[in-house]
Amino acid sequence: MENQDIVKAYYKMEAEFNYSYGRISRFFKELMENKKIMGTKCLKCGIVFCPPTSDCPKCWVPTEWVELGRKGTLLHYTIIGLPPLWLKRKVPFTLGLIKLDGADTGLMHFVNETDRTKLKKGLRVKAIFAEERKGYITDIEHFEVIS
Repeated sequence: MENQDIVKAYYKMEAEFNYSYGRISRFFKELMENKKIMGTKCLKCGIVFCPPTSDCPKCWVPTEWVELGRKGTLLHYTIIGLPPLWLKRKVPFTLGLIKLDGADTGLMHFVNETDRTKLKKGLRVKAIFAEERKGYITDIEHFEVIS
């Protein structure tokens, strides 16, 4: 079959749906209502997860809620230069893996710095909350580099 025999159709599809956060709902509720970042702590091994998990993936036991700090440490980062189709955000932008104070795992989120000469592992950052919060991870607008 030659390429001229192949028919291609392009279309845009949109879908609305409801999604339940289930047992980690408190994480999003606290972001929205109280500007608090919550994690979960394993009752057996003591690891603190952020983003939270309802059960420890290591021990398979339930976790308990703990409040984390708004500040953290940049563990890793990447600067995005091409806009992803699914994300309406001005490029370039930085995605960082941030270990919040009190957590043992990292949360991926936007960082406000895109200058490669100013970015490095170990930078301290703090959460900046959106004015209008809706119960999404984007209730944290971004993390800002602090000195």
